[in-house]
Amino acid sequence: MRLRAGILAVAWCAPLACSGGEPASSSASASEPIRVEGAQFIAGALPGLPEPPASADAGAAVIPTVIDVQVQTNAIAPGLQGLDFGGHASPSAQTVAVRFADLGTGYWVVPVGVPDPSANNALTWQFTADFGHDIPPGPHALFFAAVDATGASGSQSSIPFCVDTPVPDNLNACSPKIAPPAAVLSLTWNTAVDLDLIVQTPSGATVGGKVVTTAPPGSSVKAASGGSNGVLDHDSNRNCVIDGIQREDVVWQTAPPAGLYEVWVDLFRACGQSAVSFTVSLWLPESVADGGRRLVQQPRLAAGELLAGQANGGTGRGLFVGSFNFQ
Repeated sequence: MRLRAGILAVAWCAPLACSGGEPASSSASASEPIRVEGAQFIAGALPGLPEPPASADAGAAVIPTVIDVQVQTNAIAPGLQGLDFGGHASPSAQTVAVRFADLGTGYWVVPVGVPDPSANNALTWQFTADFGHDIPPGPHALFFAAVDATGASGSQSSIPFCVDTPVPDNLNACSPKIAPPAAVLSLTWNTAVDLDLIVQTPSGATVGGKVVTTAPPGSSVKAASGGSNGVLDHDSNRNCVIDGIQREDVVWQTAPPAGLYEVWVDLFRACGQSAVSFTVSLWLPESVADGGRRLVQQPRLAAGELLAGQANGGTGRGLFVGSFNFQ
């Protein structure tokens, strides 16, 4: 179930948060891996006791505690914004705190809401979170704690969480049994413009810009989106409808045809910006210690800058930035 935060207020202050707490917009907390809208940020370790082991004889959790956590997904891409969390806390709780177990420098605090008669009058809570772009891919547990009016906290609780790679990897970083793509070519840029990645294959077919696949025109959807065809995953900031992603990837699910691949970066529209800096990189699967394979970023293929005057509205391929070979 998707929950929407609607009870948070920056001016609110709990006993544990009144000393050293900062609103979510503070520069001191802006680099945190998780950022909770309208919440207060506290530096340091999460309050509470270690989570009881999941066994029949573990005994009851010490209250106050977070009873349950509801979230739409626990596998996310770096930089995801607006993910809603909710759940219940024990009746004595006044606030709920959250942080990553292994990332960040502190935790976020939000007030609890009203009792839920359908859950034995446990107190509801909810918040909306954004995530950093530089969270390392892989599993990262989120830990929660409840705090009462005296500042006391009981047993912590946790949910498994996984952050995917910044490029499409079929969720391999979260589910290693799923094979990653055979190759991903990625373009990233630093400002809100309509920038396009364009690739020409050894056969002369192109993908990128406003062309979504190297498959011949009229191919079936299944044929066009899989196999050795290069497929554009997203046309970011298309026609200056700014989505904030500022990344485009061409994905090959199986080994691309051997030969030379040439790459262009095209400034389709400047969208009111004076210039844009970009980076192009290739990601390939490599073996890792656990015996699986992960996408690994190769040495940077290209980096550069385009000026607003170079925007061409798609009349050309833009700036040629380099080439690479698949064997």
